[in-house]
Amino acid sequence: MANNEIKTNAEIYREQRKERLAKAAKKKKSGKGDKIIRVLVKALCIILVAGVVLYGAANMLTKVFCLPQKLITVATYGDEKITMAEYNYYYMSLYNQMVSTVNQIDSYYGQGYGSYYTGFDTTKDPADQKYTAEDAPEGVETWADYFKVTAPEKAFLQASVYKEAISEDAKAKGFEITAEDQKTMNEEIDEIFTELTTYAENSDFSLSNYISKTCGEGLTEKSYRELLERDYTVQLYLTWYQENIADNVSEDDVKAYYEENKATYDYATVRLFSVSYAEASENADENDPVYTKDEAKTRADDFLSKITDEASFATLAKEYALPSQADNFKEDTATLAKNLTKASVESSSKSVAEWVFSADRVVGDKAVIDDADTEAYYIAYMVSVAAPDKGTAGAAVRHILVQADSTKQDTEGNEVDLPADEVEKNFAEAKAEAEKILKEWKDGEANEASFAELATEKTDDTGSKETGGLYENITSTSSYVPEFLDWALADHKVGDTGIVKTDYGYHIMYFVGADETEKWEADVRTAIASEKFDDYTSDLIDGITDKIDRNDTVINYFVKAIEKQITNAVSYKSSSTTTY
Repeated sequence: MANNEIKTNAEIYREQRKERLAKAAKKKKSGKGDKIIRVLVKALCIILVAGVVLYGAANMLTKVFCLPQKLITVATYGDEKITMAEYNYYYMSLYNQMVSTVNQIDSYYGQGYGSYYTGFDTTKDPADQKYTAEDAPEGVETWADYFKVTAPEKAFLQASVYKEAISEDAKAKGFEITAEDQKTMNEEIDEIFTELTTYAENSDFSLSNYISKTCGEGLTEKSYRELLERDYTVQLYLTWYQENIADNVSEDDVKAYYEENKATYDYATVRLFSVSYAEASENADENDPVYTKDEAKTRADDFLSKITDEASFATLAKEYALPSQADNFKEDTATLAKNLTKASVESSSKSVAEWVFSADRVVGDKAVIDDADTEAYYIAYMVSVAAPDKGTAGAAVRHILVQADSTKQDTEGNEVDLPADEVEKNFAEAKAEAEKILKEWKDGEANEASFAELATEKTDDTGSKETGGLYENITSTSSYVPEFLDWALADHKVGDTGIVKTDYGYHIMYFVGADETEKWEADVRTAIASEKFDDYTSDLIDGITDKIDRNDTVINYFVKAIEKQITNAVSYKSSSTTTY
């Protein structure tokens, strides 16, 4: 990448600054603006040298106008520099990113899991939380330290990537911000400013003042928008960069990587049933028999001798299940273990993994496997041998769910099963409604757009209502109910429709399309691209981290304000400051 071919954002800024200085010099000759400049320079000196003497004036400039934050350089990296205002922006960005990550994990797994997995508690002051990650930078003991130290690193990383993104070299390699990208960027940033304006008016602040107080002291409408646009551009470039790597991985590299990592990319499907010979636990059901090792082996061998095919395995499991576990084997799928990788099986039983993933396995193989670690005999039946997933790398469907209730809440708020006849009635009504909706669609324009409109209007699936019933990137390992997944991955033409029954009710399906790339190949390309992308970003970060020159004295003085802002937010039990 030739440096003389790049005009960075920083260079543009310097050119504009020269123009402003030149204009200021002309004004100075006529006496205009000179007094203001002298007052500001003097005020800055008062703040930095003798702030205690004239606290009132310093406080006005610092807290209201935030002039020092806008003007003072607090870190440099080569020719690049950041002001305290930019530092504040990235400090808040890092904090809000952690809050958002914790909240997302909580929303998916349940309250408290976000804090458990990240080590960051949104309900506590960052300064009161020990930073426990193994990669803690030097001098970092608390999360507040982490934000403080990492903020300039993120600032210069974004600046470096932005510099690369707008370069002629990136353009020559195929990166561009399309008209659609630009439109989306403008709309999203405008939406942010619309919300900020509303919040500012409700708080009786000017927009710039509100931005300064919530997004980083010293920021203005202009500087905040510029930083948002830069970060958006960086994200577009990084996404393109990783996709570009994946697209340019050679077939030879894909095959070589697959051969080295078969344990990750080969999937097997097997039927499994276990007979334990472990001693009974304190919580064991008294109706369950306890087998010695010899007795367990005899029982497992007896089960094995009666297996004639896959269907017989499911039937035998119901017969041989312990009394306390009988309900667990009512469904024929209870013993079916699909899309297993060697690593996933090894985590439970190495002996079972060794048998399942043996190169000698063929469909229909059956065996009794002794697993000393779990003190059990496993009866196994091979449904499909280990092989790469040749299904689609991603299917897309739209659906309209007509829900059929099979449970209700009792007076105490507990979920209880409905009577069988009522459940049957609910499903019959749901099926009739689904058929009615599908006919309505067929009698209309009968295209994807009209299906999406009907989904938004009629679906009972709140998760896809706003997207017109759309689900994308569906693969064999996706966690959808089996009937839904089977339909989505079946051999369809674009525009095919159907009605599928699941435990939730009836789904009216519309096939949007599927990626022709096989899943295993797409997964391998993604893995190779991710490794190369990680190397790229790691090299960038390592190159920047060691060469940053920080003015810790100034940072420590001004960062107190932003730390206090976060402390106040936490004290009011707000899980996040305004996140933008």
